[in-house]
Amino acid sequence: MLERRQLRRIGTSLFIKFSVNDDLEKNFGSFTQDISTGGARLLSFKRPKVNDDLELRIDVPNNPDITIAEGNVRWVGEEALKDDIGKDVFPVGVEFTFMDRQDRAYLEEFLKQHSL
Repeated sequence: MLERRQLRRIGTSLFIKFSVNDDLEKNFGSFTQDISTGGARLLSFKRPKVNDDLELRIDVPNNPDITIAEGNVRWVGEEALKDDIGKDVFPVGVEFTFMDRQDRAYLEEFLKQHSL
């Protein structure tokens, strides 16, 4: 299969809270399976739809604040997986559509340190 990503993903688990833009009042917790400055694969208890716009709050360890991003769901796994305690989670591919310059710099630095 042809790899379409322009940025290399780093396999690491970061906590993310996200909400679907048509319902910003509901927040869902998730963890990344891999991440780059261009997007992430995460495991989610909520199954979003392809093309849903998301607001994301990413807990990047070296950022004193929460990293804020906007994203778009590019794909959702067909079948649920089991997390560590046996609950269903869905793999979700998110493309980041906006992240401010400072937050992107913190994420880049974190990824650089973890890619060595």
